[in-house]
Amino acid sequence: MVPGSEGPARAGSVVADVVFVIEGTANLGPYFEGLRKHYLLPAIEYFNGGPPAETDFGGDYGGTQYSLVVFNTVDCAPESYVQCHAPTSSAYEFVTWLDGIKFMGGGGESCSLIAEGLSTALQLFDDFKKMREQIGQTHRVCLLICNSPPYLLPAVESTTYSGCTTENLVQQIGERGIHFSIVSPRKLPALRLLFEKAAPVGAPTPASTTCPVLARTTSPSGSTARSDAAERGSPGPGPPAGPAAQRHGGRHPHGSHLNPQHPI
Repeated sequence: MVPGSEGPARAGSVVADVVFVIEGTANLGPYFEGLRKHYLLPAIEYFNGGPPAETDFGGDYGGTQYSLVVFNTVDCAPESYVQCHAPTSSAYEFVTWLDGIKFMGGGGESCSLIAEGLSTALQLFDDFKKMREQIGQTHRVCLLICNSPPYLLPAVESTTYSGCTTENLVQQIGERGIHFSIVSPRKLPALRLLFEKAAPVGAPTPASTTCPVLARTTSPSGSTARSDAAERGSPGPGPPAGPAAQRHGGRHPHGSHLNPQHPI
């Protein structure tokens, strides 16, 4: 189920600010197509109310807005750590941005600059708030897609959030009512910790599963439900995904873990 939805019947009825924060290194590249097909595109279709089309246009302020943040590793210096696309109301244009990510570099680094990506995302949500003053509160969703744990370094490129660590940033995301989900082809303890840090007070923690998605399905009315493999129609807990799953682009050889009945 898409974060923030109550089911397919609500598709297209929620005005949302959606930010995808994606690791742009070669570490994620081999797995991205599977994640894109089974999770990202269904999520976009939900917020768009249907498959993206070239004629899609929600207006400057009235419809759902999408923005893309791509972050890298420290080896990208002297280039910027983050590339950010300005918000668009066109789901079709947003998908073309996803398709244009190069997924290169990384320098063999075992971590990535998640703090830089999330600090940029928070700045985008600040901008969204100013844009939306005339229409009031919107549904805000931040989706982190990565295959590396974060460095322990704080954000440095953001003017507003410079000095904040990754944990500081996800805590702010939770405190501000932004619905935070993580999609990864691997089960990484560091990513699960970030997900738990972003939890609203009193929110239940999802059970451990082999599915690479951590998401809370929170309705616009504010009620929070646990999202786990059973809710998405996936198999229950099983052995951790090993090399066989990784060779199949993050999927189990039988295709069960990246093909749930409901997206995200």
